[in-house]
Amino acid sequence: MPRTKIIASIGPSSSTQDILLRMIREGVNLIRINYAHAVREQREKFIRLIRSIEEKYELVLPIIGDLQGPSIRTGEHKAFQILKGELIKIVNADKTSECKTIPLPNSKVYSILEEEDLIIIGAGVLRLRVVDVKSDRVECTALNDAFLSPRKTFILPYKDLPLPVITDKDLDDIEFSIKNKIDYLALSFVRTREDVKTLKDILRDKGGEEIGVIAKVETRKAVENIDYILNEADAIIVARGDLGMYFSLEEIPRLQEYLVRKARMKARPAIVATQLLESMINSPYPTRSEVVDIMVAVHQGVDALLLAGETAAGKYPIEAVKWLKRIVAEAEKVTSIMKSEEVLGEDIYMKFARGVVLLADALNAKILVYTKRGNTARRISRFRPRAPVYVITNNPRVMRKLKLLWGVRSFLASTSDIWKALDELARMLKNEGELSYGDIVVSTGGLREGATDLIRVHVYE
Repeated sequence: MPRTKIIASIGPSSSTQDILLRMIREGVNLIRINYAHAVREQREKFIRLIRSIEEKYELVLPIIGDLQGPSIRTGEHKAFQILKGELIKIVNADKTSECKTIPLPNSKVYSILEEEDLIIIGAGVLRLRVVDVKSDRVECTALNDAFLSPRKTFILPYKDLPLPVITDKDLDDIEFSIKNKIDYLALSFVRTREDVKTLKDILRDKGGEEIGVIAKVETRKAVENIDYILNEADAIIVARGDLGMYFSLEEIPRLQEYLVRKARMKARPAIVATQLLESMINSPYPTRSEVVDIMVAVHQGVDALLLAGETAAGKYPIEAVKWLKRIVAEAEKVTSIMKSEEVLGEDIYMKFARGVVLLADALNAKILVYTKRGNTARRISRFRPRAPVYVITNNPRVMRKLKLLWGVRSFLASTSDIWKALDELARMLKNEGELSYGDIVVSTGGLREGATDLIRVHVYE
């Protein structure tokens, strides 16, 4: 199996047991539920399906709940055609019947708009340049032809819009996630470390502190504050679609490389998302450029790749997973992911993990890890060992979250004793044919929470 993990979004195209099970058998490691699209009843159906497959086939399928987050949308109006160069008005209203006019019911936006500001509506469908600003209306020039429908997203790519960190809908979805024991929550439109901390505080207050928090990097502010965000988040998603609204398209490849590298240096998992196999929504085969794009991401050292519309709404969800697995496997044959670069804020435990990986690589040994909260496994995964990494923990929630880490297979122990747990892991691997007599094994783990205290090298007998 590839070491780079595959995350698939569940939706109408993949919400039957047969299709979802086939996707899982083809290589899906985690399932994403997009809270912006799936209403509560749909989400409950998806979760029941996932849990039933887990139980029936003895699988572990961690779930990522993707919070909708704050956004500003245009109001209600009749769809109309816009030609480049036309004068378009934006008015502070819920709806309008005025010709060539877009309602935008958010008074705070009008207070920060200035002449020459760029406005993007509908994920790039329409671009406008502001020419005149009044207290309750704005006049703009259209920069492209477009056919505009109502209820589209409104973005100011060079300004920080006055948006709340967590919306009322998000609060409901957070409680839903805690109740249903979701493994990760992805926080949309993160701007600062405090945004991530706010979600973690809410989870802690409501008894959901075991849910991991993934920061979606999709704004200019998030890129500027990435070091601080990585200090707080459990992982990041490089959300290339929304980044393309805040940066020019030719900047996105450089930003992806930069963000993945930053995550690696901080020993945080990095997920790349958006348009990985976009053509496969309607075609059973990917384009050559999509294949190259995925290979580049693997070579950069991403932990996971996320399929969105390809598996949620596309015509070929199983084929998309097959192709992604096939491309990743080929990329991993020739990839040479950096190991030697410095880790930001490297402490003794990170240096210890580096030493474990160097030792295992030198001995051509397999790595067995015992962890309480997943920190030891995360540090070892960061250094991309050549050897297989098998991790055991007695915490089922931790075991599930470890499935996100590059190259890691996680198991549940029946004991909290480190030596008994490692022996139990060895027996499991022997029964699976993953460990044989004469194999060299490097065992490591933490006796204390947050620390790595031991290392043992032996030949399995």
